[in-house]
Amino acid sequence: QKDLIPFLSLPDFPSDKLLTSSLYQIYLVDCIPMMIRMQLSDLITVDPKDEYPMARMMERRFVIHVGDTNTGKTYQSLNRLAQAQSGVYLAPLRLLALEVQESMLARGVNCSMLTGEEEDIRPGATHIASTVEKLDPHRRYEVAVVDECQMISDSARGFAWTRAILGCCALEIHLCTAPEGVEILIQLIESCGESYEVISHTRMADLTLLNKPITLSDAREGDAFIAFSKRRVLQFAEQLRQMGVQPSVIYGALPYATRKMQMERFLRGESKVLVATDAIGMGLNLPIRRIIFTRDRKFDGQHNRSLYPAEIRQIGGRAGRFGVYDEGFVTALMDSEVLWDGFYAPTEPIRKAMLGFSDLVLRVDHDLLEVLQVWNSIPAIEPYQKMPIDRYILILKTLEENAIMLSKEETLRAATIPFDERDEELMDYFLLYCEQYLLKKTIALPHRTKPSLDGLELYSQLLDLYYSFCRAFRQPVDLDWLHTEKENTALQINELLLRELAQKGHSCKICHAPMPLDSQFRICYKCMTKKKQHP
Repeated sequence: QKDLIPFLSLPDFPSDKLLTSSLYQIYLVDCIPMMIRMQLSDLITVDPKDEYPMARMMERRFVIHVGDTNTGKTYQSLNRLAQAQSGVYLAPLRLLALEVQESMLARGVNCSMLTGEEEDIRPGATHIASTVEKLDPHRRYEVAVVDECQMISDSARGFAWTRAILGCCALEIHLCTAPEGVEILIQLIESCGESYEVISHTRMADLTLLNKPITLSDAREGDAFIAFSKRRVLQFAEQLRQMGVQPSVIYGALPYATRKMQMERFLRGESKVLVATDAIGMGLNLPIRRIIFTRDRKFDGQHNRSLYPAEIRQIGGRAGRFGVYDEGFVTALMDSEVLWDGFYAPTEPIRKAMLGFSDLVLRVDHDLLEVLQVWNSIPAIEPYQKMPIDRYILILKTLEENAIMLSKEETLRAATIPFDERDEELMDYFLLYCEQYLLKKTIALPHRTKPSLDGLELYSQLLDLYYSFCRAFRQPVDLDWLHTEKENTALQINELLLRELAQKGHSCKICHAPMPLDSQFRICYKCMTKKKQHP
């Protein structure tokens, strides 16, 4: 009865349900979320900026570098970073973090590198290049550079840019952004009561839209063909090989060491053209003369949709490299109003900054899964929007279904380990590692499965998962073995790509568009339809 008194006296207790539902049902459905919400409201401050007291005690100054791609905004920021006594570079991609580390080392700056899957921590390093998620908000720097800040609105990763802008403990912070990101960045900086200046950057190489489609046979040195999946990248690469044009390939599933090898082939001129996913739009510096879109639609993880104007310009802007090509060109393999109109269409300013949950959720005395669900239901103040937590919920439920009883802090740590939770084999290894950790066993080394391209790419992801899990749970890592395996796997994947052992597709004999690997037809559906209409 004593326990019932605080329960029945809760504000907004749904007394009207007492006639239709049991106390237990009311407790589960209404009162637990209500109690969690009350505790969360007490713990979590109204304004997200106040979650970073160390940053709030500093007098930080911001420099916002605004410009399209290939305008030198990141280059100028890195020049300032190299002059600082201490500094951090926050990248959207592992490959960019590595590129900046190498650039800093070449300038004589002792710079470490840290990503979710790999690290190179150097004794006495004054600088660090890392992916934006790996920012340490408790470490002080003289200068910070945060790249590709328009990513702040990205539903999956935008929270990391919000965290960096609100919480980075640097006296001078350089934010590099596309024009659509300026307003939201200023809004966040002003909410912190801090000073800023805006520097506009213009392209040093002209960019021209060629609004007439070309064919694959028109491929020239310095061309980059943009596809939106690994399968189509490999299909186009194979068609180019058959035409006697040697390509380099870049797509997300490649280990970043292999991506670097492929980029270096293109830089050295060993391959004349590049076939890549839209990942090259995110700051990779390559001597590209023409960007050629192979499609005007992409699957964004939820929907198959038309490209946005901002994406078209971000990717297309990679054409033209000052000092190599004084003019860049953008075109496509098909006639597309989406591309022609989108290239010139005005870009809407970003209105929302994605917000992630903090470790304060651990202080709520309820099941973590329930706490996260309630956290997600509490509206964020303007201009913030809460990140989707579907991935976290899936991982927490999977741990629960497999009776893996980690503490709340350990569960949250496990849920933030970067891996593709949709891949069955990766999930199996993740659950195995959780069980081995609980049983105080040595974390098992992953095993290679198939020698195919898919098998080697999966093995590379397993190596990343092994490293990330061990680091997250402070387990010993065989770094020498890991480094050797990663290097060998990257080399083998590169050799597979060079030896043309990737799955071969074929192309439509009329329009030369890639055909599905299992297609029995010689012409594509569009050409087949036209042929029926105009025999």
